[in-house]
Amino acid sequence: MSVAHADLPAHPEPPAGQHVSKTVLDRVGAAVLLLLGGPWLLLVAMLLWIQDDSPVLARDRRIGQWGRRFDLLRFRTDASRVGTALHRSHLDELPQLINVLKGDMSLVGPRPPTPRDLSRDPDRRRWLSAKPGLIGPWPSGRAPRSLENASVELDRYLRSWSLTADLTILWHSLRGVGRRPQRGG
Repeated sequence: MSVAHADLPAHPEPPAGQHVSKTVLDRVGAAVLLLLGGPWLLLVAMLLWIQDDSPVLARDRRIGQWGRRFDLLRFRTDASRVGTALHRSHLDELPQLINVLKGDMSLVGPRPPTPRDLSRDPDRRRWLSAKPGLIGPWPSGRAPRSLENASVELDRYLRSWSLTADLTILWHSLRGVGRRPQRGG
């Protein structure tokens, strides 16, 4: 079931070649990262299971491009040492590479809203014209503090999208994987 999107403002679709490039980057990138990180992902899953003896993945209902609902995957981080460390370093989000491989998400794009987000903020529906991403499209790697600034940045990203821009954002993000976020600023 999808959310009605008749009230979504039209964003120009990128030319077919760019759409294909982004899809290929997403699928190949996710597959490579899953293959390279597979042993680490299995180790984390085993540690979580040993510590808590419960399912290691959590599913959060999200709304993707054009209102399509999907289950966002992440490692469970319920009150355990391993979970806390994963959450602080954002490594709990690595199972979302499966969402990217399935086509629910992109490597780079706005975070997917929950159904509750959309019900509270109808303006946010316009974000559904972009495929949600594992990594935000913000040049600094951090989402702007206000929704208004985030909207401006998202519009800028959608209008000037390029494979080079996504690769640059991915490079900066991969360099920071596992680092604790800086406080302040």
